[in-house]
Amino acid sequence: MVSESRARELNALFASVVPELDSPYAKYPLTASSGGRNQWVDPGKGKTSKGEPCFIAGSGGWTPATPTKQDYAYGPGPLGFGYYHFLTRESYAVLYGRMQSSPPVACCAFTSGQRRIVNDHEEVKKIMWYRSLGSVPDDAQAQKDAIAIAQGTAKIGLQLHAE
Repeated sequence: MVSESRARELNALFASVVPELDSPYAKYPLTASSGGRNQWVDPGKGKTSKGEPCFIAGSGGWTPATPTKQDYAYGPGPLGFGYYHFLTRESYAVLYGRMQSSPPVACCAFTSGQRRIVNDHEEVKKIMWYRSLGSVPDDAQAQKDAIAIAQGTAKIGLQLHAE
């Protein structure tokens, strides 16, 4: 279980590293009990409790100039480029992919401030990775799922190497 102070710290970090994450739907920790959700919403079929679609088609790739939309992440997904709501697992895959391809730039001689920026980016990216692989919208379970997937991949690799 995460302390309230750690959750507040991570939520502030989310908003500073990826502004779209300043959303009640993306607050850390995601838990089935806190959000009342025990499954991800299908972006092609689902709606929010306010009746909003969980996917809004976009018009091309993401750039830093792409407008943000509250409670959504813009990027590529199974329905093409568009805005994926934070009720969907796809929204976190979008953010993880974006963070993976555009890490913060720092010169080779890290200052403590530059190191902090990189560490913050990595911390948020790790949680986006967990959420993008999670079987349910629950951060603790998503972390377990991601580790199980990684271990399964490693076991398969070891088996192939042994053959």
